[in-house]
Amino acid sequence: MFDPVRICAVLNEEGVDYVVVGGFAAVVRGSSLPTRDIDIVPSPSADNLDRLGRALRRIGAQIRTDADPVPAPLDGRFLASMQTMLNLVTDFGEMDLTFLPAGRAGGYDGWRLGATEEELSDGLIVVIASLDDIIDSKRAANRPKDQMALPYLESLRDELRDR
Repeated sequence: MFDPVRICAVLNEEGVDYVVVGGFAAVVRGSSLPTRDIDIVPSPSADNLDRLGRALRRIGAQIRTDADPVPAPLDGRFLASMQTMLNLVTDFGEMDLTFLPAGRAGGYDGWRLGATEEELSDGLIVVIASLDDIIDSKRAANRPKDQMALPYLESLRDELRDR
């Protein structure tokens, strides 16, 4: 069961600083393209990664593989050793931690600049990447699924600008 709102609620309860990026961020921005995971860029500070580790343990996170999920010591120290990405499966669906997403925004600080706070549900405020940064990242990643999404996301961006 994919429940990105519940994932974000636990992250917020633990005080994690993060930006939601990727497909779910695009959905929050108005996209109707399907997504099956949530991607976040966490602040890399040691205290934040400790909080993130606590949140991940609370949602039963394990490393996602092509076979069965693999338990790992999801604490701040382990998370700090990740260079670019960590793919996880949780009790609430798939989640990707992206420490250095493709695109010009770079890491957390760059993504946070263009992001805005959005309400996902009653009182749940989450920092969501800008549609421009999402588009740039998908263009830079250049995966087939991103190439297929780009025309739609660019059209959505243009439509939102015209409003």
